[in-house]
Amino acid sequence: MIAESVMPYPMVRMLEHLEIDSEIGFALMPEKMADAVVRCRTCKHFHTCDYDVESRYFRCRNRDLFDHLEDLQNDQ
Repeated sequence: MIAESVMPYPMVRMLEHLEIDSEIGFALMPEKMADAVVRCRTCKHFHTCDYDVESRYFRCRNRDLFDHLEDLQNDQ
């Protein structure tokens, strides 16, 4: 729950859309998750990302991280 309070809302929405548990990411890859938070906050789509999550996924700067988290979650 602490992780969600740190993450920007568009990133929370993206993780929810992808059904990824953010706690896994913060537990296994804290530096990469911290970097992802910064990338999200500085993204030019930050203010519009949460409106159309599905299409934004394909242009998301954190897409590789989300794919990696999805793989980690599926392995558990």
